[in-house]
Parts: sequence; C-alpha cells; structure tokens
Amino acid sequence: MITDKMKVTDVVKAYPEAVEIFNDFHIDYCCGGKDALEEALLKQGIESKSFIELLNKKIVNQPHKSDKRQVLAVEQLAKMDIPDLIDYIINTHHSKERILLAEIDELINKVLLAHYEHHQAQLVPLHGLFSDLKKELQEHFAKEEKLIFPYMKKSYAGNQDVGYVRELEDEHEAAGNLIKEITACTNDFTAPDDGCASYRLAFKKLQELVKDVYIHIFTENSLLFPKYEGGN
Repeated sequence: MITDKMKVTDVVKAYPEAVEIFNDFHIDYCCGGKDALEEALLKQGIESKSFIELLNKKIVNQPHKSDKRQVLAVEQLAKMDIPDLIDYIINTHHSKERILLAEIDELINKVLLAHYEHHQAQLVPLHGLFSDLKKELQEHFAKEEKLIFPYMKKSYAGNQDVGYVRELEDEHEAAGNLIKEITACTNDFTAPDDGCASYRLAFKKLQELVKDVYIHIFTENSLLFPKYEGGN
C-alpha cells in the first residue's frame, strides 16, 4: 500500500511501474526522490489523497504482468554488488544516452534550420538547453567512468569518499533542472501541428532520453549511492 508519508524513491523501489505515472504528472523521483510523496505532490499542486488513491488502484490493487517484470528488475539491481551495478549503469544508460544525444543533436540542428522562420521562439531556446544538457551529461559520464566509478569499485568495502557521492548528486540535480526546462520548452514534448516528421522525431527522441536519464539518476541516487555509503 502506497501512503503519503512514503519517500518517492521508496514508492519506485516497491512499485517501479509508478514511474510512468510519475512521468505523466512530472513527479520528480530521481533528484527529488528523498521527498515524501505528499511533499512532492504539493510541489506540483496535486491533491495528494486522490492521487495516492489512483496509484493504489492502478498499481497496488491491479498489477499488470509487465509490472512484475519491472519489480523483478529493481530487485535484481538492488542485489548486485557495487562493481556489477556500476558496469550495468555504464553499459545500459551511458551507452544508450550517448547514442540518443548524438541523434537528437543532429535532429535539432536540422529542425532549427527548417523551421526557424515560424518556430524560432521555441527552437532557439531549446537548442541552447539541449546543448547545455549534452555538455553536462557527456562531462558527467567521463568523470564517472574515468575517475569516480573506478575509485568506488576499489573503496566500497573500506574508505568510502562520500564527497564524490555529493558531487555526483549535485550534477544529477543540474541535469534534472535542465530536463525540466526542456520539458516546459517543448510543451511536454508535443510538436506543433505544422511540425515535420523530423520535428516530431526530435521530440520523441528527447522524451526517450529524458525517461532514460530519470531511471539512470534513480539507479545511482537510490540504489548505488546508498549501497556504496553502506559499504556493500
């Protein structure tokens, strides 16, 4: 049973299928995962009682087959040791997001040229926000893969440096803030009626990237970092 006092991250750990609903209502379950659900809903101006009733009805009381697979995936990640979990993050999220960043970069530049005359008010700020996000993520990946993750693999059973964890959490928050601006700039990834196929594909790929980054950040903030700090 989901309650208003549960942390958002604990809701996702117990019921990963809540991610889709949280995405729809812009509930921050990665950087804001430590907030109580009631507090997270208040930030979005959502009435908590009816929303939590919806969660319990759709997720707890009527689980779907796919939901069980998602719950199992979280359970498997939670059981991984730190080196394996780090490798999973790199191979699953870093790899996918690098590909998406390259694809979206090409698409946004193409759309900016094709639709500049009529949609510059949206596309110019979007181009800047995406460029900032791409830079933030690429530098973050490099820092993790070449410095912090190798250190974490060696030190998790002994002298942990939680300063590295705080550093990565700050970078996650910065990426999360950019994502929120991108979501608003794209009208929740809704292309204009006169948008071409590339315009719509760019928004679809952006939404795919955002969803993966959120899961990526959740996996680090809520699974990897607590495990590292606990010396597991």
